[in-house]
Amino acid sequence: ISIYVDLAKRAIGLGRRAVSGTVVEDENWTPRKVAEELRKERSVYKKGEICDQVTIYLRGGSGGGGMARKNAIGGNGGKVLLEALPSLRNLNHLHQHPTRKFVAGAGENAGEGWIRGREGEDCVIEVPAGTVAMDVQTGNMICDVDVENKLFLVQEGEKGGSLTNNYLGKRGKERYVKLVMKSMADVGLVGYPNAGKSSLLSMVSKSAPKIGSYPFTTLKPTVGTVRTADHSREVTIADIPGLIEGASENRGLGHVFLQHIERTKILLFVLDVQGFQLNYRQPHRTPFQTFGYLARELELYMAGLTKRPIVIAVNKMDTEGADEEFAAFTAQYREQLRKLVRVSAIVPVSCYTGQGLDHLTEVLLDLKYKKKGMRG
Repeated sequence: ISIYVDLAKRAIGLGRRAVSGTVVEDENWTPRKVAEELRKERSVYKKGEICDQVTIYLRGGSGGGGMARKNAIGGNGGKVLLEALPSLRNLNHLHQHPTRKFVAGAGENAGEGWIRGREGEDCVIEVPAGTVAMDVQTGNMICDVDVENKLFLVQEGEKGGSLTNNYLGKRGKERYVKLVMKSMADVGLVGYPNAGKSSLLSMVSKSAPKIGSYPFTTLKPTVGTVRTADHSREVTIADIPGLIEGASENRGLGHVFLQHIERTKILLFVLDVQGFQLNYRQPHRTPFQTFGYLARELELYMAGLTKRPIVIAVNKMDTEGADEEFAAFTAQYREQLRKLVRVSAIVPVSCYTGQGLDHLTEVLLDLKYKKKGMRG
């Protein structure tokens, strides 16, 4: 509750709405609305889904009081630090934290028997590598946690009481910080709705995304892990909600979806070998046209995004006429797009029969570990 009250006071004092990393002018933003907004943020992610961004409250440790007649100095307050652990894959543990409030220890007061108080205990927040910390109020980046098992400073502790501050230790400074995973997974699934992305992920990993025969089944990203039999290599794959035309202009939830893709290292395009049609008002597109539109949306959103390693999985190869459609797609790609968008491998697969899935897994593992022989 205290975090809601603190945030409400801060929001009213600024005359702004300051929740989940946004700062929006709003004179009618009340404490109740702030609390409701934070409760909504808590309910966004359900079991089996990943949390890739979260807002937390933190405060540096307060300085300990000094003692003028002894010229004794109070201990400095502890720091708030971020540490990347290799075992963490997402921010779910922080999203599920009961208060999302992190406070470093206060410095010890100076006493009769000692002239220097002990420093307060540091508060270390564990996050996955590739997490970026942003100040909610200013929007500035605090640090990029890009190295595992290294401590990154987020908030300093206050100095202990001494002659310079009349022996009065100051209260620790507080701030709201938004943590965002810059790298969510090794591989991001890219495709229009109902192309078979969720089915593919469920077949190659132990993940259990929601699957249905209608568009927009996936509304939030799900991450699955694929390991070799000897556990010597693994690759994480993110099932990202399907894109629609105009996603780069933020139609629907375009920018939200594209931000997830931006935080993956390898792009796995999943295409329906029979083509795609969103609804009866939209034209039917061949696999080649589908790939062209998808690549265009990515490039419009972020120039150079299609320069990342790309693999194409042509799905539903068990359907009638699939071999002819696949041959037409590969021929069109080599003739028209090969020089513009470089693809490491084109793999025919079927999530229904399991055709090509083992080969696809090997291609992705080889790409991650930078081995040769990646083209198909």
